[in-house]
Amino acid sequence: MKESWIHSEYVYKGNVVSVRVGEVRLEDGRTSRREVIEHCGGAAVVPVREDKSVIMVRQFRVAIGKEVLELPGGRLEPDELPELCARRVLEEETGYRAASLIPVARFYSSPGFTDERIYIYLGFDLNKVTQNLEWDESVRLVALPLGEIRRKLANNEFEDANAIIGLSRLFTYLQDQDNNDL
Repeated sequence: MKESWIHSEYVYKGNVVSVRVGEVRLEDGRTSRREVIEHCGGAAVVPVREDKSVIMVRQFRVAIGKEVLELPGGRLEPDELPELCARRVLEEETGYRAASLIPVARFYSSPGFTDERIYIYLGFDLNKVTQNLEWDESVRLVALPLGEIRRKLANNEFEDANAIIGLSRLFTYLQDQDNNDL
């Protein structure tokens, strides 16, 4: 099953997203209208400290009108590799550098209307460096112990998809490491 654009136009081109609107031909020959948000993608990191806590960021998101607890992350710059983006945003947002980054997930955030693809890494062996937020960023760092994260996941207290996926993958990774030690 495949759709192909008959015609389309960009109704908006911004710094973060572009909006493409047009008509597609369906596999059976009929046509339909589509609206697509194009995004360069992003990367996020689950930074795990030696004390077995995870550094997260709390920030206000105007799109949902409230603060949300998230993984440090950001969008890919043009031609930037996802791992380099992960390293960059971890340092910018948290002031930590990871000696070890392990890729654990890549997914489309909502393929029904956007091509945004997210890459998630686990970050270990953290070293403190200088935090370097962008001029319009305001974040508060929050260190959560693994036990609290497990409880919050079980009680559906996280609302950010990157956090839910990344933290779940962290527990899978840690369980696999424990099983490999047997």
